[in-house]
Amino acid sequence: MTLRWILGLVLMIASAGFVALMVIAGGFRRSFGASDKGTPFVILSLVCAAVILASLVWPERRVLMHVAAVVMAAFCVGLVFLARDTPSTALLGAIYAAGWFTYYYRVVRAADAAGGLQP
Repeated sequence: MTLRWILGLVLMIASAGFVALMVIAGGFRRSFGASDKGTPFVILSLVCAAVILASLVWPERRVLMHVAAVVMAAFCVGLVFLARDTPSTALLGAIYAAGWFTYYYRVVRAADAAGGLQP
């Protein structure tokens, strides 16, 4: 249960920081005449974060847990590409992903022992 709270709080803080960074960086880039980062990139990132957060809030939903696992797998693939430029940031992401996959394993295993997750 503690892992669930830690993962949720870290995700909410990181998402708030991401939004703040996109707003500040977007204004800074526009001041030099450059274009913003794409709005679809920001929206997709926040939707993925919302799916992960929803899996932490409602762990009994089987489909949601598995969709979140696919999102986290895609996140791990993205970390490989990120590691070329900023290895320390990729390491933090890998630590978060390891924590989330540990949580996922515990939830799925406990649900299998109790008779399965809800559809």
